[in-house]
Amino acid sequence: MSELNKHIQHALGSSDDVRIGELIFNAAPIIQQDGLEYFISQYKNEKIDIAIIGFPFDEGVKRNGGRVGAKKGPESFRKMIRRAGTIINVEKSTDCSQLKIVDLGDVHLDDESNLEKAHELLEEFVHMALHQLQVGAVFVLGGGNDQSYPNAKALLRHVGQFHSVGVVNLDAHLDVRDLKNGKHHSGSPFRRLLETPGFKGQHFVEYAAQGSQCSQVHANYVLDKGGKIYWLSKDLEGSGAMNVFRQVIEKDFENTESIFVSFDLDSVSMAYVTGVSCPSPLGLSAQQALDICFYAGTQQKVKLFDLSEYNPTIEEYNTGKMVAAMFVHFCMGYSLRNKQ
Repeated sequence: MSELNKHIQHALGSSDDVRIGELIFNAAPIIQQDGLEYFISQYKNEKIDIAIIGFPFDEGVKRNGGRVGAKKGPESFRKMIRRAGTIINVEKSTDCSQLKIVDLGDVHLDDESNLEKAHELLEEFVHMALHQLQVGAVFVLGGGNDQSYPNAKALLRHVGQFHSVGVVNLDAHLDVRDLKNGKHHSGSPFRRLLETPGFKGQHFVEYAAQGSQCSQVHANYVLDKGGKIYWLSKDLEGSGAMNVFRQVIEKDFENTESIFVSFDLDSVSMAYVTGVSCPSPLGLSAQQALDICFYAGTQQKVKLFDLSEYNPTIEEYNTGKMVAAMFVHFCMGYSLRNKQ
């Protein structure tokens, strides 16, 4: 029996109130000692459901003039997730006891200012998890929102040139700014994606964007590239946030093979999350955000989910509980795959 299965069996037998966080198998020590390739060789046949990867870098936020501290996000998440979420949720009729969830650890780089190198390492990390370890879904914890470009590139590489990827950016901002002095930053990931050969603009959606935080030039850029914008007040409040998100996945991405959900925490109102790089009084409610995470988890096409801009140096407890709940809801939804 593998160490992963031993860990799961031990966790399930430890008490009558086992939490999802306790099921997570910490693979980081193995990877640090023997390398990711070794771990893959030993565990590629385990049919791992969800792999967690941390991206503890906020140089992109700094370059974009935001409040730094998001590099502490992965560390805080791991602390918050330990006792989060019962494995069997009676209210939601979900059972996560059979899920294989593995924490692959963080991207490591001594020079935190070398964001370009960090992006290269992240892309390769995510690609290996998808392509070689063949996990069901990768969940990446940032870190700045600039992580979304290397994450998207990894998924594009994984599916290959003859298959298409849908990308939805849940964000108060459009994040299609130009590079600054030729350097990448947290406001530029989706401009870089839309200019990537092989990615189709009609498979890109901006969701919960706020008109007060998005310039006309940037909005026109997205539309000119073939993308769609669903505005927070104009579109989501009238039709319902979940109805619109379902439409994105089921209709807008109908002709895609894989989907990447990029969730910037600042798309949630500061009434629920204050520990973010750029909080806003407007935004999704906590319930809407959790419902979206749950639904994304249920969808077979969703191979990649990233969460950006959690800044525990500003506020940790309440916002950290929300981040942990978002992961738990994704896992709960994932447990329903193949059962619908």
